[in-house]
Amino acid sequence: MYSRLTCLIALAICLSFSKAYSQTDTSHYDLGRVKLDKKFTQSITLKGADLQRQPFANISDALNVWFYGTYTNSAYVIYVIDGNIINDVNAYNINDIEEITLVQNAVAQASGAPSQQQMILIKTKRSKPGKSGIEAAGQTNLINVRNMSNVKDINSPTNVYHQYYLSGYKNTDLVSTGISATYLRDVFPTLTTSQQAVIKTPLGFNRFKFNGYADVKLGSNNSLSATATYVPQVTRFDYDNSNIYNDPNTASRAQTITAYHAKQNLLNGGIRLNSQLAKGLKNNLSASYSYYNYNEDYNYNYYSSDLHSSTDAYSLHRRNVLLLRDNLSYQKTIGDFSIEPAIDFSYRYTRDSTAKATNNETSSGNAPSFPSTSTERTYAKRKDYLLTPSLGVSFKNSINLQGGFVTVLDSKKSLAIASNAELKRIFPYASASVNVSSLAGINIVGIKLYGSYSKQSILLQTDAEHLTGLSFDGPLQISLNSGGYPNFTYDPLKSYNVYTAGADVSVSALLSVNYNYERGGLQIPILYYLPYGANGSQSYIGYVDSKYTRNRIGITFRVVDKTDAHFTTGLNATNIKQRTNTITGNLATGDRVWTGGWVNRLDIDRVFAGMDVLYQLGGGGFANPYSSIDPILGPSDHSFSLQNVYFGYKLQINRFKNFEVFANGRNIWQNKKSEITDNRRFYGLGFKLGL
Repeated sequence: MYSRLTCLIALAICLSFSKAYSQTDTSHYDLGRVKLDKKFTQSITLKGADLQRQPFANISDALNVWFYGTYTNSAYVIYVIDGNIINDVNAYNINDIEEITLVQNAVAQASGAPSQQQMILIKTKRSKPGKSGIEAAGQTNLINVRNMSNVKDINSPTNVYHQYYLSGYKNTDLVSTGISATYLRDVFPTLTTSQQAVIKTPLGFNRFKFNGYADVKLGSNNSLSATATYVPQVTRFDYDNSNIYNDPNTASRAQTITAYHAKQNLLNGGIRLNSQLAKGLKNNLSASYSYYNYNEDYNYNYYSSDLHSSTDAYSLHRRNVLLLRDNLSYQKTIGDFSIEPAIDFSYRYTRDSTAKATNNETSSGNAPSFPSTSTERTYAKRKDYLLTPSLGVSFKNSINLQGGFVTVLDSKKSLAIASNAELKRIFPYASASVNVSSLAGINIVGIKLYGSYSKQSILLQTDAEHLTGLSFDGPLQISLNSGGYPNFTYDPLKSYNVYTAGADVSVSALLSVNYNYERGGLQIPILYYLPYGANGSQSYIGYVDSKYTRNRIGITFRVVDKTDAHFTTGLNATNIKQRTNTITGNLATGDRVWTGGWVNRLDIDRVFAGMDVLYQLGGGGFANPYSSIDPILGPSDHSFSLQNVYFGYKLQINRFKNFEVFANGRNIWQNKKSEITDNRRFYGLGFKLGL
């Protein structure tokens, strides 16, 4: 296999450096394994500028109102950044992002997205105006937490969120380069009473982001692009609860002391060689490397008049991923037909290692202490070889059919699969689109119809490491792509079908409607409690089959679209129904839950404003691809949150290319039953300027 890989890479390099004309492909979406024609792919696209004036640490907290409501969160999303599927979008500042696209096509699963997950494409800024420039931006927000309890003597301290950004770029006829640096401080205030807790250090992190790129024209034959990302992050929490039971008797009071310290480092680098070998013949050769580590120290002490217990835990997680990829495609027009065959080869090496040590000690009165120590180590690695041929055919730029299959070239031994097991190596996919208006010659109304299919399994799935935010316990799980399957009930050879259908309808340039339907299957974990002993029970996690259907409809209305005035409003709604077969019966979740967002953007001359509302209607259980819990049916709960609001003004100053100031807020209002945010409220100011 090594010799075959070496030959394929050598052949791709030789072809790439043959006499050719360099060209960067902007007509296709690169899903990381398969490329789709933008004109024939159902998607939702917004500009990075739509999110620049709001505070967040995880971009999914800003995207949810645009895409799938509360179902768009870090657990449901996989990102592809400029064709790189092994990087983390939260390593970038939003000012470095040009476009964000949600792909509504089953081919996303063939390209590595797990079932029921959303694939979001990120296009970073590269073609910046002028020969050189410097950009700076910043936000400072006061944060407090809403009290959701019935206890009145609870207060939220006010903490501060910071984000500052600085970048520079330089363009010549042959080379374009740019670098950027970001400092992000996010914090979660802890609710306390006047007699209990003392927060020495609230839960918060300091994250630095360093990014750079270089695009080089290598004569008339090729273009070379390189990127580099480095993100260090430190998270701390120090909490002293001096009276955890609110006991007025000082002699019987209990106290806890908690200290948490975690360090993360993410390093990612990539290089891509783009070539047009001949008329219509293109080749893209790329290599990406990602390194991630996570170190955590956790200390907990409990004191009372007659008891002392302590826990000291240390955790370590490291992940290395190497991805090599080559994509060769050819486009030929014959009369009204356009034919585009392509073949994509990828090699991925993943290595995971974790280590954990825990020391516990308990003592009571004058009795001797009882210490105990436990350790755990895991290590796994895997190599993936995938070959993906495809063929696309278009007619009159109105009808498009594209199909292909992903071929697993790995041996059973490398996949840790029994030699007598049946290994399915071919996973087909297909996509179809019809531009009804173009085909029928209708200009007033635009109608596009879509359909797609793919067969996927865990063998095709990919996952990038996500920087953890404001939470305890880091990502100490082995990646499924490194061979560490959860337990013996998980079947890595099981495959599922995914289907999508959709339509886009537009009336002139003022009104557009997007509808998408998806149906698929997956394996999810479920927790059982089995009888143990005379009256006891023990918990057990098993993996079972689950099916889901997803419906989304969105409406966008450009109320005003003039030279000096623009006002756009949009409303969307999503429902996911999930059916899970368990040994205790069938579970139905998600039926009554509808979630989405209402987004608004206004520009009048130099004045700008925005307002976004996140909502979730209904109850009875939330569809979840990672667990299945029997829903407790009851009255519907409706949640609303004013997730984002801002307004500002663009100043005209001769020494600056652009200069704007604004005030913003996040989650500044929720209804009393709202449970769709972390209940933090942000109030602040920001700016952006260019030199």
